[in-house]
Amino acid sequence: MMHQSNLENTEIAIIKSDSPQEAILEGIRKLGGISKFISRDDQVFLKINLRLPHGFPVNSNFDVAKILIELCKEAGAKKIYIGSFPNKVIDLKTLSDMLDLNNYFESIGAELTFLDDQDKFPLDNITINNNQFKFPKVILNSDKIISINQVSVHPLFKCNLSLINSYSMVPNRYQTIQKIVRAGKDYLLLDQYKKDLISNIMDVFSIKKPNLVINDLFYFLEGAGPYIYSDSEINKTNLIILGEDAVAVDLITLRILNLDPFKSELINESQERGIGISDLNKIKIIGESLDNSVLNVKFCGYKLEEINPQNTTIKSGKFCAGCYNQAYHLLNLMKTHMTKDLKYIRKQSFLIGDKPQEPEYPENVILFGDCAINSTKERDFRRIIIQKQGNIIAEAKSKLKRDKKQISKGKLKEKPNKQILELFGCPPDIIYCVKSLIKYYSKSEVPNLNFYNQLSDTFLTQNKNTTKEDDLLL
Repeated sequence: MMHQSNLENTEIAIIKSDSPQEAILEGIRKLGGISKFISRDDQVFLKINLRLPHGFPVNSNFDVAKILIELCKEAGAKKIYIGSFPNKVIDLKTLSDMLDLNNYFESIGAELTFLDDQDKFPLDNITINNNQFKFPKVILNSDKIISINQVSVHPLFKCNLSLINSYSMVPNRYQTIQKIVRAGKDYLLLDQYKKDLISNIMDVFSIKKPNLVINDLFYFLEGAGPYIYSDSEINKTNLIILGEDAVAVDLITLRILNLDPFKSELINESQERGIGISDLNKIKIIGESLDNSVLNVKFCGYKLEEINPQNTTIKSGKFCAGCYNQAYHLLNLMKTHMTKDLKYIRKQSFLIGDKPQEPEYPENVILFGDCAINSTKERDFRRIIIQKQGNIIAEAKSKLKRDKKQISKGKLKEKPNKQILELFGCPPDIIYCVKSLIKYYSKSEVPNLNFYNQLSDTFLTQNKNTTKEDDLLL
């Protein structure tokens, strides 16, 4: 039995309203007013979801951000920053100039932080549990932090909790999980990737905890997510959950989504560390009742085979959470952006994990990740058997001479199967996978995927110091 936190009681507001703005105003009023969270002359940092170049509801609702900025100004905040590290290597200034984001936030009294600009927003070295992170000084020096988290489905954690939102307060390279195999421990069996990821999420959260947490479910992206894919759907729930304690807000959010919070690895890790309030007896619900707010939503599928891109057969072995997460996004991307491409490709096989089953066809075999590549080195599909024909003229002469010697029936010859695409990495990154697919099939065979790639390249930072690990999705 995990020990419960000894922290004091907390209040969580469950608000249902006709608009997100009204829900925010009502929720903060019920919690005691904005002055309970923001004091005069405070420097405030609004932490949002910024999965650029995607839009709402993948990112935080800017209408919610606007009403919170106005409330902070009313409370007398001297400076209000807003931002996040995006999930990809994006040049934020370029994108801001294209969408006029900086001028928009400036017009309503806040400054958009280009956290990727280290000259303007330098990083500080922080060590937590022997892990080193680079953390923006602008966040460390802020008096108050407000977390505005857009809740949606998540392939690894069922839903995107505020604890996960806090993780993007550090640069992408410090979010990346390096594969470290411990002596005597099975990396795949223990799913060490996910354990390390959870530990890092809680480490980063511990650096600077938010003072006000908002889990915005008003428009909930369900089905395939947290990005907009062909199988994504929008569920208008009209609900927003607010509170001081991030763990308690996330716990109640899980209950509303009809999930057992004590099966959540993030909630369990917070209990182990004594972080936040995870004792239901210490949480007071105000606003809507918990029982009357429970939602039935569609979560991500458990199996990659359920994604089912056209003309694609998926064969799975044992894989880590990192490879599952990246394969989930790649397969959904293929299903969304390669609909016509796959129609004419006709058939391809996608193999993932350690010792996957044999592909049904030897053509267009995609080996996703180091485990699939290394565990299939001696498989039959790696080689093609062809029959080498004998000398036709010699055979004809033998027949004319009625040669009694046995006529050669040809010899069997083995050669490597060149219709195999190996996507290296544990896990592979999406940008590398997309470019490899285009190179394998050629631009003319996958015009839709090539167009998607060209759009993505518009937003990618062309930085020689950038590593491909910076492109991993969370």
